[in-house]
Amino acid sequence: MVPLVYSPNYNITAYGLEHLHPFDSVKYRRIHDWLIAQGLRKEQDFVTPHLCTQDELLRLHTPAYLESLKSSSVLKEILEVWVISFLPNGFVDGHVLEPMRWATGGTIRACRLAREQGLAINIGGGFHHASRAQGGGFCIYADVPVALANLHAERPFRSVLVVDADAHQGNGCADSLRSWPWAHILDFYEDAIFPSPKVQEDWLVPLASEMCGEDYLHILQACVPEALDRFAPEFVVYNAGSDVLNTDPLASLLLTVPQMVERDLFVVTQVRQRGIPLAMVLSGGYGPLSWEAHARSIEAIVTRFDLSG
Repeated sequence: MVPLVYSPNYNITAYGLEHLHPFDSVKYRRIHDWLIAQGLRKEQDFVTPHLCTQDELLRLHTPAYLESLKSSSVLKEILEVWVISFLPNGFVDGHVLEPMRWATGGTIRACRLAREQGLAINIGGGFHHASRAQGGGFCIYADVPVALANLHAERPFRSVLVVDADAHQGNGCADSLRSWPWAHILDFYEDAIFPSPKVQEDWLVPLASEMCGEDYLHILQACVPEALDRFAPEFVVYNAGSDVLNTDPLASLLLTVPQMVERDLFVVTQVRQRGIPLAMVLSGGYGPLSWEAHARSIEAIVTRFDLSG
C-alpha cells in the first residue's frame, strides 16, 4: 500500500484559539477518519511519524531563528493571531508549534519512504511560507526543505523538483532551496494574493484571479511534463494545496473538488510513470471543502497506486 503518514498530534486544538485563524487545524483528523470510513485504510495501516528534532531542524533553520520562536510577539506575526502575544510561550509551543514539529517529522518520514518505495503521502505539512531564518503565513518550519536537507545529508541528491500547486506562492520554500544547485521549484500560484512581493523561482507560473478549473488544468498539464523533462529530477515533492478551490476564502481560483482530484492524480501519475519517487504534502486550504478535497485526492491516488507502486 502507498504509505500514508499521519499522527493525531498534527491537529491543533488550543481551547478555541485555533478558531481565530481560517485554517482548518483539525482537517488532518477528518481526512484520516474519512479514509477509514471508506474502507481504504485501517487504523494500523497509517505510518506514525516522529516528532522532528532540533538537530533535524538545524539542518536548515538558523539557530537565531529557532531561538526567536521563544518570543510570543514573534509567533504572533508568523501565525497571524494577535492574541498570541499575550499568551505564555510554553502554551503556544505546546499547542501550536509542537503539532507543526510532528507534521515536519511526517514530511521527513514521507520523503524517506518515497525515496525507498516510490510514493508516500504525508497527511499534513507543506508549510511553504517558512524559510531558513523567517516564518510567515501561518508557517513556522520549512518542512519540505528541512526534509530535503536531512535526506541530502544521508545520501546526496543529484536533482530534486518541488512542484507547488498551492494557490499562494511558496516563497519560503523557494528562498530555502535557492542556494542548492540540485534543488528546483515549479510553482503555480494566484498572482494577485499573498505573498507580496513575489520571490524568484526556477519556474514561476502566475495565474489570473478567478481562473476557471479547465484553464488551470490546461496550464498545469502542459507545464508539469515539461518541467520533469527540463530538470530531470531523481526525486519530486508535491505540495498539493487545496486553496485552489472555488470555496476558499483566501484565494479566488475556481477549481471544483473533482478538478482538484484530477490535478493531484495527474501530477502523481506523470511523476510515477517516469519511475521518479514522489512525496506529497497537503499545504494550505481554508474553505469548508478543504479536507474533503484532500481526502478524495488521496482516495484516487491510493486506488491507482496501492498495487502498482
